[in-house]
Amino acid sequence: MIRAFFDDSGKESDPSNRVVCIAGYLAAGETPWNILGDRWRQILLTHGISWLHMKDFMPDKDEYAALKWDWPKKKAVLEDFIGAIRAAGLIGFGVGIDVDAWRKIPKEITRKEGDAQQFCFARIMRMIVERMKVSAPRDFVSVHFDCDRNFTPARFQRFIGIRDRDPDAKLYLQSFTIADPRVYIPLQAADLLAWESRKDVLRRMGGFESREEYDSIFQILPDYFPTYISELWLESDIEEQILKPIREAQQAKQVPSEGE
Repeated sequence: MIRAFFDDSGKESDPSNRVVCIAGYLAAGETPWNILGDRWRQILLTHGISWLHMKDFMPDKDEYAALKWDWPKKKAVLEDFIGAIRAAGLIGFGVGIDVDAWRKIPKEITRKEGDAQQFCFARIMRMIVERMKVSAPRDFVSVHFDCDRNFTPARFQRFIGIRDRDPDAKLYLQSFTIADPRVYIPLQAADLLAWESRKDVLRRMGGFESREEYDSIFQILPDYFPTYISELWLESDIEEQILKPIREAQQAKQVPSEGE
C-alpha cells in the first residue's frame, strides 16, 4: 500500500487571504515513513518542542511563545526538519489557487467545482491517480488528512464523488483517513510543505524570488532526485481551463443544427 499525507494552508473565508494551498507527500512502503518519523522525533526532542505546526510556530503562538526564538534560530530548526524530509525521499504534491480570482467565478460554476479548498483537493486527487497509473498501476493509495472539523466533511464527500465518477480513481483511491498530526509525523511534514508552498506562491505573485527554506526542500541529494508535482491556478489559468470551456459548451448548445 502507498500512503499520502496532506495539509492545507490559507482559508477562502478570510477576505485578506490571497492564496489557498494543499500540499503533502506520498511514498510506498514503510521505510520512507520510518526514516522520516525517527529523524523528526529526534529533532523535536533536540529542540524541546512537542510538534511542528507552522501556523503557530512562525508567529510564536501556543507552546512556541515561551521559546522566544529569533529568525536565525527558527531557520535552523526548519532546516533540520527539511533535512528529515529530504532524507526520507518523499514525493511531493502541491496545488495552489488565487482565491481572489476564484471568488469572481459565477456561483453556478462553483456549485459544481466546490470552494477553493475542495477544488485544490480534487486536483491533488487527480494528480495522485495520474502518478499511480504511470508508476504503480497494480497498487493503491491511502490518503490521510488532519482532523479539521471545518474541511473534513466536505473533503470526504468530494473523495466519494471523485471515486463514483472516475473508474481510475475508484481503483487507486482506496482509503480516506483523518488523523491527529501530533501523533502522525507525516502530517507535520505536510503542514510544513503546505505553509512554504503558500508563502512561495504569494512571493512569486508579488514578483519576489522563492524563500531559501522552500528551495532547500527540493535541493538534490547525492543519488537522489526529489520529485515535486505542483499546479498553480492563477486568474489566467481559471479563465482558460475552466471558464472558457464552459462558455464554449454553452454557445454550442445555442447554435442551431443544420435543418432547423
